[in-house]
Amino acid sequence: MKGIYIVGGYPNLNDFKKQIEIINNINIDFIEIGIPFNDPVADGPVIAKAINETVNHNYSVDEILEIAQQTDKPFYIMTYANIIYKYGAEKFSEKYGNVIKGLIIADLPNRLHKYFYNLGLKIPIIPFVTVETREEDFELIKKLKGDFIYFIGTRGTTGVKVDFNSKLLKDRAIEIRNRLNKKFIIGFGIKNREDYMKVLEYADGFVIGTEIVKKQDNLREFEIFLKSLF
Repeated sequence: MKGIYIVGGYPNLNDFKKQIEIINNINIDFIEIGIPFNDPVADGPVIAKAINETVNHNYSVDEILEIAQQTDKPFYIMTYANIIYKYGAEKFSEKYGNVIKGLIIADLPNRLHKYFYNLGLKIPIIPFVTVETREEDFELIKKLKGDFIYFIGTRGTTGVKVDFNSKLLKDRAIEIRNRLNKKFIIGFGIKNREDYMKVLEYADGFVIGTEIVKKQDNLREFEIFLKSLF
């Protein structure tokens, strides 16, 4: 599964719409679209800068998702818990439950997924795992909704450098993948074709984010880079 991440509404709604049109002609399997939040603690400096600039435009969630729905690719929303809570979990589900494949909520621990489901959320939340996920957490993760597991291959925020040839990383990823019952997607640190080809040796898919967000404010560079990747 080949996936990319972009910041919704960056650098403006008109360019965001054109980015979706470009992506529709790229050979990928899914998109993650970030809904900007004013405290993007999981994001490195590149994505955080793009998010903060977009927050300053005061675009609504609905404005961003109206454009996002113009993609012909399956898409997931990556955001923070307060965005969903403020919108209303049940209201968000009623409006977008038929178009969004899943939610990736960066600051929501796996054990708290049920809190949002109890509020009326019907859209599946994607579970996270890391190299440090504890043995006792595996049984919980197996029971969670979402059609894949999001494996964070490094400590820290998005955009950091990762050695995808690391035996420790590979062995741990394979171990976790074999323990769980969902597709295993690696994010954080993947920058180019070489990286993702390594990752596909031991994962079901990947997400490239930071390197793509770097190009989002220049449509020509954005399109050239995507075509070079896929």
